[in-house]
Amino acid sequence: MKEPNTKAWMHRLALAAGPLLEIIALFLPYAAAKDMEYATYVTGETGMNAINPSMVDFIRIYKSLDNEYLSGVQAYVTLGVTVAIGVFALFALLFALLRKPIAVIVFNVLSLLAFAVQYYDFSDRGVVPSDTFACGWGMYLYVVAFILTVACAIWTMIDGRRMRKQNAVA
Repeated sequence: MKEPNTKAWMHRLALAAGPLLEIIALFLPYAAAKDMEYATYVTGETGMNAINPSMVDFIRIYKSLDNEYLSGVQAYVTLGVTVAIGVFALFALLFALLRKPIAVIVFNVLSLLAFAVQYYDFSDRGVVPSDTFACGWGMYLYVVAFILTVACAIWTMIDGRRMRKQNAVA
C-alpha cells in the first residue's frame, strides 16, 4: 500500500495539472486562420502572429492596430479579460498545491467565466469563430483543462474524506 504522504503529493500534482494547462493555453493558438490572405496581411501590418494567434497575440495585435473601430479600447478589454483568466487560473494552481480543492473549484469556475466572457466577446464581434478564423486547439485545451481540474478536485475531496474515515477507525 502507498504511504499517505506519497498519495497526497500525487493528488497535488494531478490537481495542479489542470490550472497549469489553463495558464499554458493562454499562450497556445486560440484561433487558426481560415483566410490566409487576410492573416498574412494582418501579420505584415502588425508584425504579430495572425496565422495562429493566442490570446496574448490578440492583445498585441489590437494594441498595434490603430484604427477608428477599435480605438484602443478593445485591446484593453481583451487584456483585462485575459489577465483575469490567468490570475484566476494562477490562484487555482496555488490552492491546488496547497490541496484546497474547494478553493480550486471556485477559482477555476471564475477562470471559466472569464474565458466565457472572452469567447462571447470574440464571437459577438465576429473574430473567432468567423469566416477569417476558426477555433484553435488552445481553446479546446482550456476546456479540457477545466474539466480535468474539476474532476481532480472532486477526486481529492472524496479521497481526503475516505482517508479521514480510515484514520478515525484506526
